[in-house]
Amino acid sequence: MKTLTILCCVVLAALSVMEVVTEGLPGRPSQWALTALIVLVPTFTVFVLSGKPGRGWAGVPGVAVLCNLVLLGVTCWAAVTQYPYPEGSGVIPFVVLALLTPVLSLVVLRRAVQPLQTGG
Repeated sequence: MKTLTILCCVVLAALSVMEVVTEGLPGRPSQWALTALIVLVPTFTVFVLSGKPGRGWAGVPGVAVLCNLVLLGVTCWAAVTQYPYPEGSGVIPFVVLALLTPVLSLVVLRRAVQPLQTGG
């Protein structure tokens, strides 16, 4: 499940960067924030999931959980406010990936946070 989560995070961030490169920068500040979150949160999650716990690690998975919760909420908000979607585009698969990635991340990060909280 960890590998699937990392793969989803990498694909989501890469697709978002490719969208910015091909279509240009977003116009509104809310779109800027959404794009930044969709690129930065999965990237941070990949670093957290692939990192080795050590000194100063105690709060990092918790921060990743909080970031993924924010990303999930903002993505849900954007999916609802942007409806109806243009026909024939890849918007719906992207939205599904954008919603699935933080959910998977939360499940996997929850497993990473539990051993740190119990001291094991």
